[in-house]
Amino acid sequence: MKRVINNITCTKVLKPTGQISPEAVNKSSTPGESAFLGILLYFDLFNYPLSKDELFSYAGTTREEAAGARNTLTQLVEKGWIRYYDGFYGIRTDRSLVQKRRGDNYRALQKMKTAKRYSRIISWFPFVRGVYLSGSISKGVLAESDDIDYFIITHPGRLWLTRSLLTLFKKVFLLNSHKNFCINYFIGSNELPIREQNRFTATEVVFLVPMYNLPLYREFLDANKWVRNYYPTFRQDASRSFDNNPLIKRLLERALGDTFGNRLDDYLMKVSQGVIRNKYRHMDPGYFNKCFLFEKNRLRYLPKCRQYDLMKRFRSSIESFERINRTKLNTE
Repeated sequence: MKRVINNITCTKVLKPTGQISPEAVNKSSTPGESAFLGILLYFDLFNYPLSKDELFSYAGTTREEAAGARNTLTQLVEKGWIRYYDGFYGIRTDRSLVQKRRGDNYRALQKMKTAKRYSRIISWFPFVRGVYLSGSISKGVLAESDDIDYFIITHPGRLWLTRSLLTLFKKVFLLNSHKNFCINYFIGSNELPIREQNRFTATEVVFLVPMYNLPLYREFLDANKWVRNYYPTFRQDASRSFDNNPLIKRLLERALGDTFGNRLDDYLMKVSQGVIRNKYRHMDPGYFNKCFLFEKNRLRYLPKCRQYDLMKRFRSSIESFERINRTKLNTE
């Protein structure tokens, strides 16, 4: 294999001191091993073993490289660096993790009808330009406690109006339940590039499931080509996508498309920020700023702020892997 995910190079440490000599680097593990290890270490944070096909897809393995890649996985298992059980590979793969994965996969599949129904409802709202599934369900997995998350793209300058209407719908018709209707990330169609670029955000971007407006989804991916450093060729299944532009939506957009609409969006942005800041006033200000982002065409509403905890755990997992296997992972 020739591709390297995130430039992770795995080199075996030969000296007891942990110092790596140039000779050791030259005789180190292959780029293919490094690619697979980077992926498996990350998904291990979610207790989620991967199949061979998934590993090949995420790493960008071509048909010509498949035979060598299979040998690479066999060698990693023989070294004791990864485990294999019943068709799945992982750092800690065993029967319980495989059974849990299959159960969560089945639950996600069953919930897809619900996700598509609410995606269609969201698409009816004024100024919604794109609806995409995010979070756990976008990876084909859903634990009993997981919500269905949506990544929403709006018309420029109408993000806060759109969010307010959707929030009102959730409060009135869903009794404020976010189980099937968790709307936590919005961007305007003029703000497609994602600023934070790391393995977590790359995974969230590349695994988005396009539901409404496939062309805009492709434009979004094109604006975030940096994710190919982590997932060179992987693309989501787009077979569930649909188009929708009802008359009532067009009429409401026309009514709210002038100066009044601008002022209303500004007002709702101010009010929404105040409500959110008051709700989470107990948070440390620095932590709050990591979890929430308020801009005219960008909203991040993530009270649990998993990204930073996960990236910290990922770095810790790398260090632990290095120590246990007397191996150096270069993440520069």
